Amino acid sequence: MSFFTDGPRSRPLFPVPEQELFGYNGRPWVDPPREYIVPAILPWSMPLGRAERTIVALRGIEVWPESVTFQLSVYARDLLLDEPAEGLIDHRRVPDYNALLVGVLFPDGRRASSENISVPSASKPDQPVLRAQGLGGTSFHVDHEIFLWPLPPAGPLEFVVQWLDRDIEETRTSLDGTAIRDAAKEAGEIWPGLPAREAHGLPVRRVGAQAMITPAWPRESQAPPPLPQPQRKSQPLPPAPQPAQVTADRPRRGAPLPTRLPRRAR
Repeated sequence: MSFFTDGPRSRPLFPVPEQELFGYNGRPWVDPPREYIVPAILPWSMPLGRAERTIVALRGIEVWPESVTFQLSVYARDLLLDEPAEGLIDHRRVPDYNALLVGVLFPDGRRASSENISVPSASKPDQPVLRAQGLGGTSFHVDHEIFLWPLPPAGPLEFVVQWLDRDIEETRTSLDGTAIRDAAKEAGEIWPGLPAREAHGLPVRRVGAQAMITPAWPRESQAPPPLPQPQRKSQPLPPAPQPAQVTADRPRRGAPLPTRLPRRAR
């Protein structure tokens, strides 16, 4: 006889769209399509900035159909961070020019760097997007991923590094932008022919350049009637107090006191 006497129960089914992968409908200037594309790998490794006790190095490049991710590592002989997961490249409203800064310069003069805050936008940006993220490591070695959109044009792509607190002056390294663009053609699609995600009956309205899905609010004619409000019974007001009678023994309030007090009755 089984210890657990009750048998397996049927589990309820709930519509959870996140359990099914639909066709890619994202924004390539926000993140690379990791769930849909196997990127092409360029095994380029080289120092990007060097000081006596610190080295900033490139470990490789992942090329997506419309973007690039640089694998960047920092090595040091003394303590870098207590929490390596936070990373060393920080986007701030007021940039710290003594901290680690990275940037790129396109052949046509366009540029992007970590000294600015790159906020994901719904519409397609007019300028290149660069976003740095820490990937962890140790107290003496920290990995980063540098996301860059769009693909650089053909020609030399300059990668710029500066870290004044670590005695690394502005250092520029020229990369082959043409080879990066050619590698994007080798990025492979994982799930070709995926169906598009349905809107589940919700209307789509366009606000500016961003499509938003909103619920179908009923019109005034279709709106449900308002709930009845509880009626309160009116209670009669209590009678007003009667004014006190004025007598000879009890003078009226506010009247002057008599000069002679009345005699007591014998």
